[in-house]
Amino acid sequence: MLEILNISRRYGKNIVLDDLSLTVPEGKVACLVGPSGCGKSSLLRLVAGLDRPSAGEIRLGGAAISTPAKVLEPQRRGLNMVFQDYALWPHMNVERIVGYGLNRKTKKDRAHRVQELLETMQIAQLAKRLPSQISGGQQQRVAIARALATNPNLLLFDEPLSNLDVQLRLEMRKEFARLFRTLGKTVLYVTHDPLEASSFADILVVLKQGRIEQIGNPQDLFAKPRSKWIAGLAGYDNRVPAQIVGDDKNGLLSAMVGPQKVMLPASADIGSGFRGEVVLMLRPEAVLADSISPASEDALRLQGHVLQSLFEGGKWRVELDLGGGKMAAFILNERHAAGAEITIEIDPKAVLLFRP
Repeated sequence: MLEILNISRRYGKNIVLDDLSLTVPEGKVACLVGPSGCGKSSLLRLVAGLDRPSAGEIRLGGAAISTPAKVLEPQRRGLNMVFQDYALWPHMNVERIVGYGLNRKTKKDRAHRVQELLETMQIAQLAKRLPSQISGGQQQRVAIARALATNPNLLLFDEPLSNLDVQLRLEMRKEFARLFRTLGKTVLYVTHDPLEASSFADILVVLKQGRIEQIGNPQDLFAKPRSKWIAGLAGYDNRVPAQIVGDDKNGLLSAMVGPQKVMLPASADIGSGFRGEVVLMLRPEAVLADSISPASEDALRLQGHVLQSLFEGGKWRVELDLGGGKMAAFILNERHAAGAEITIEIDPKAVLLFRP
C-alpha cells in the first residue's frame, strides 16, 4: 500500500504541492490527472525518491520512504518507473535490456525470468532485436518488461503514451488495462488525458495547482464532476449561460436560455427556490439535432442558428447560436450551412448545472 500523507513541496515561495494526501491500496491503479504544472509529475518524483518533500511523509508497505529529514534511495524502495522517454540502451538487444536488473541471479534463473516477461508483454519474438529495429509500441512494452523484472512492490508511470500516435495510444490503453488486471501490482500513473486514465484506473485523482480537486472512481468523475473546471476536463465542452426564473411541483427548474424557456432538473447545489444565473454544461455528443433518434417526452428542445460545421470523420460537429449562448452538437447525416435554423434535443439527465 502506498500512503502519501500531508505532502507539500515548495521551491522558495513557489508552492508545487500543497498538503496533499492520497492512499493507494495494494494492487490498485491510481491515476493522477491534470494540466501541465498541476504537480502530478512532481508528486511522482517524490514517490520515486528523486526529490525531497518540504513537509509530510510517504510510506510504502507501512515503512516511511520519504520525509523532509530523510529520503530513502530510489534503488532501495522496491519500486520501478517507466518514463515518457523509454530510455532503452541502443547497443543492447531486447532480452539484455529486460534482464539488466537481474545480474545477481543465476544465468538460468535470469533467462527464465526474461522469457516469462517477454511472453507476458507479448514480445518474445523480438528478443534478439535492438531498440532501433522495433516500433514505438514495442519499445514501450520492453520498457515495462524491464520495470517488472525485479518484481517491484510499486510501478510508477510518467506520461508513458504521450509520444505515441493516436491509434497506437488507443491500442496501448487496452494493453495496459489487460496488463494491470493480470499483474495485480500497485500502480501510480501520471497522464494529462482523463480518457486514458479512465480506461484502467481504479482511483482517479484530479490535481489543480498542487491540490486534489476530486478523487474517486472514473465513473464518478465523468458523471458527477464537482466543479466547472473538472467538468471541462471531463469533456463537458458546452457552457451555456441561463437564468433560473422559477420551479414547479415536480422539482423541475424553469430556465431561460436567451429567449427560449426550458425545464431543467435540480442539482445538489441549485435546487427549488433558487433564482438567478447558472451555467449549463454538457457534452457535444449529448446534443442531438434534426431528430437523429426518437426523443423522450421530457427532452429539452432548443432552436439555434448554425455558425459553422466541421467534419470530424463520420459526423459533423455543428456550432450553434442559441440567442443567449453557443453550443456544439453532433449531426450524423449531413452538413448544415451557416445561418440555417435547426432544432436540437437534449436529455435533461445529461445536463450539469453550476453557479457562474
